[in-house]
Amino acid sequence: MRMNLVIDIGNSHIKLATFNGKGNLVEDFRREKSAFPEIISMIEKIPAQKAIVSAVGRLVPEYRDIFIKSFNELVFLNKNTPLPVKVLYKTPETLGLDRIAAAAGAHLIFPGSHVLIIDMGTAITIDLLTARGEFLGGNISPGMQTRFRALHDYTDKLPMVAADTTYPEFGTDTGTAITAGVQQGITYEIDRYMDVYEQLYPGCKFIITGGDAGFFVSRLKRPIFAQPELVLAGLNSILEFNTSGEKQ
Repeated sequence: MRMNLVIDIGNSHIKLATFNGKGNLVEDFRREKSAFPEIISMIEKIPAQKAIVSAVGRLVPEYRDIFIKSFNELVFLNKNTPLPVKVLYKTPETLGLDRIAAAAGAHLIFPGSHVLIIDMGTAITIDLLTARGEFLGGNISPGMQTRFRALHDYTDKLPMVAADTTYPEFGTDTGTAITAGVQQGITYEIDRYMDVYEQLYPGCKFIITGGDAGFFVSRLKRPIFAQPELVLAGLNSILEFNTSGEKQ
């Protein structure tokens, strides 16, 4: 069976995912970045013919050489990599590879549709992909944990609190005031984005992904497509685009 390998190297974690020839996710793994030797050992045992590597920062030459020797076809994602979507961002050199991959994943899931991509992690990114496959850009705001941390770190008396699924509509003490304020604020923020973009782009689809997506997906007032592995699917789409002749 033909197999693709996706290698997503972030600031602190590495994700590996295998996809079959039909573009379906077969298996995925997540490891601490410090476990890179273990990751290399795993990669050498995966029977993949093609691979894509997306890395935050510079890749150690030793590991780069191992990747090159391990696969018949290999793509290192960078700002010059041909893409299945057109990036219209004014400063593409500053655009995160994860946002590019998410856009490619959205294009794969909803081809021919406007798509608002909501990625909820350390930061919340709200990105727009047009029906013509054009990535226009988007907005960035602090994620849930970042907001909790900022309130604690930049004030003298506010405590550090954690996400709480039983938070009230209005806080009745300092802890619940912070919990409700942050979590309700994010919910209202995303709901408003969805309202506005549905008016601006009739028929717009909505995708939510990222570590905190599961926490908020049931709290939003509009139906939204949850795809936890959107970035991995997008990376596989970019790999196929560069190795199957589509870019011609």
